[in-house]
Amino acid sequence: MDYVSGIENESRLKAFSSILARMTDKISEHRKNIDDLDTRILQLIQERVDEAISIRHLKNQQGLPLFTPEREADLIKRLIQKSAGHLPPEVIEDIWKTIIRGGKRTGDSQ
Repeated sequence: MDYVSGIENESRLKAFSSILARMTDKISEHRKNIDDLDTRILQLIQERVDEAISIRHLKNQQGLPLFTPEREADLIKRLIQKSAGHLPPEVIEDIWKTIIRGGKRTGDSQ
């Protein structure tokens, strides 16, 4: 390799390293944002579970059935409509059924 080729390769390597560093910084920023969102989502799920437990206690006091499948179906349908195609309907359904199931388990242990 001649001197000029060596300098060109070194220059390209420095440029690439600089680009890679900027990309890594951007990835880190997005990951931090995701971590913050995950924390907020967890807090909201915990609040939702607390509300569901309150409803469960009220239903128990009034002798009402604990599970209303039509309410769950209406909730999922409404959320799919609100998503406006951002998430596939089956993903929304999976997420909310998991959240609801987790809330039921938590309610059972209280």
